[in-house]
Amino acid sequence: MKQFALKPTVQLFDTFAKFIEAVQPGPKDCIFTVKFLADTRFRPLNLESAILQFEDYGAGEPTDEMVDAILADFRKLDCERVIAVGGGSVIDIGKLLTLKATGKTLDFFQKTVEIAKDKELLLVPTTCGTGSEVTNIAIAGIPSKGTKMGLAVDALYADKAILVPELIHGLPEYVFVTSSLDALIHALESFVAPRSNLYAELFSMGAIRTILDGYKVFLREGRKATIPRLARSMMIASNYAGVAFGNTGVGAVHALSYPLGGVHHVPHGEANARLLSAVFGAYLAKDPTGRIRELSALISTTLEVPPWQDPWQALGQVIDLLLPAKPLREYGMLESEIESFADGVIENQQRLLVNNYVTLSRDEIRDIYRNLW
Repeated sequence: MKQFALKPTVQLFDTFAKFIEAVQPGPKDCIFTVKFLADTRFRPLNLESAILQFEDYGAGEPTDEMVDAILADFRKLDCERVIAVGGGSVIDIGKLLTLKATGKTLDFFQKTVEIAKDKELLLVPTTCGTGSEVTNIAIAGIPSKGTKMGLAVDALYADKAILVPELIHGLPEYVFVTSSLDALIHALESFVAPRSNLYAELFSMGAIRTILDGYKVFLREGRKATIPRLARSMMIASNYAGVAFGNTGVGAVHALSYPLGGVHHVPHGEANARLLSAVFGAYLAKDPTGRIRELSALISTTLEVPPWQDPWQALGQVIDLLLPAKPLREYGMLESEIESFADGVIENQQRLLVNNYVTLSRDEIRDIYRNLW
């Protein structure tokens, strides 16, 4: 029985210049990135590589229609290697670019065509959140279904995952917070997932400790001013969390956040943060004595919670300081969508729901939405 896998080679370069020196982009490469990085990092180097820009195809988190447009242009190029440099959306699309041209994006997500990789893939994250550089998962919004869908196949693994902490020194505070919260939730969900094991636990615990310790510095010493100092440790923590959930999966927090992101375009990390306490509260109510007890103790120790305080309450307070809470209706969610979102999660997110710490019924999922609405 497979216990654990770490497929991509992980490399770390402290500076962008050292990364370029090692990778040597050439005429058979396609660099997929965002306009800011294309203009400030890549074009000044006068590389012979093709460059595709995310913003040329749309804004916000990617949809299958957006990815289809990128695939159409990419398939006209004669490339042997894809170098995707950006946040989670760029990295996920970069994975899809390396697949054989057997169909459109929805075909891949529905697995109605052959899914095979035919190009080398280098993934370079520019946030400290998704951990997607070390997973075999790609996510996209599917407007026709009113949600997001995930594709998890080994053909999506990168050949190299490359960490360049310098690339997150200038992150806006909001992006730093929401991306790192996403990484934290990856680690929390991974730790209590049924498939978790001693190997994945090591990465989950490393991520949780590092991120929470980073938040203490961030909140105590000046927020944005501390981002360059925290960049290396938070990027590695995100990578740890990616390794963990890449082996165990994530559960209901992500499953319930997908309709919120797919319909109302709430950024992924923020959507997850809004659902975290409610989902884990439901877990604790159903089984407080299992692995979640170990997780509670880890949070308590790391946050130095006094004996009389609930560690999950303490964690919620930290998250509210980072990203003040607001009800789901303030994101545009309608009361009438509570039922349809619950139905959509049951219909479309079984890939994630099987990773829940305990089973949540359709009505329990509905009640989480209702209580947060």
